[in-house]
Formats: sequence, C-alpha cells, structure tokens
Amino acid sequence: MVGLKGSILKRGDYVAKARRMNDEKIMFQCPGCGHAHLVDERWDFNGDFDMPTFHPSVLVSKDDPKRRCHSFVTDGKIRFLAGKECHHDLAGEVVELPDL
Repeated sequence: MVGLKGSILKRGDYVAKARRMNDEKIMFQCPGCGHAHLVDERWDFNGDFDMPTFHPSVLVSKDDPKRRCHSFVTDGKIRFLAGKECHHDLAGEVVELPDL
C-alpha cells in the first residue's frame, strides 16, 4: 500500500475502522459490547475502510437479550438501537467506530 507522499506503508502502519478478514468477511470493533463484529456478502459495503457503511443493520446475538447488540454503521459511525435491541451502556447513542 502506498501512503502519503508515496511512502510505502507496512502492515500495521495503516489505521482504519474496518478490516477485511478474508474474501468474504469484514470486521469492525464494537465500542458498545467490546467485541468484534463480522459482516459478509449479505451486507452492502461502501468499500471505505476508513469511513465504513454497512447496510442493512448489524444484529449480533439476536436470540440472547443479555448479549444482543443491534446497530447501524454509517460513514465510520455506529448508531446503537435503544430499548431491548442493545444490552450495553451505549444503547441509543451514536459514536465513532474505534480505529483497529
């Protein structure tokens, strides 16, 4: 990968909010529940690992209300649904995705 002013970036030098795990999955770190979430070809992805957008929403642990995490990721921000859709303290909030 070529960085600013043509410098070559080594693996680990580049910071992004999402990372391709393999040909099928992309990962981002959830600041709400603290776990990595994976999306695959079922989601639309805008192709921007710095400011990712995934559609539709990301629902993790849907059958376990104590671990459920439901969110929308848009332009590098994550919007957590409120009520019974998220178990953590960021439910109902919008925050930046953390860098990986």
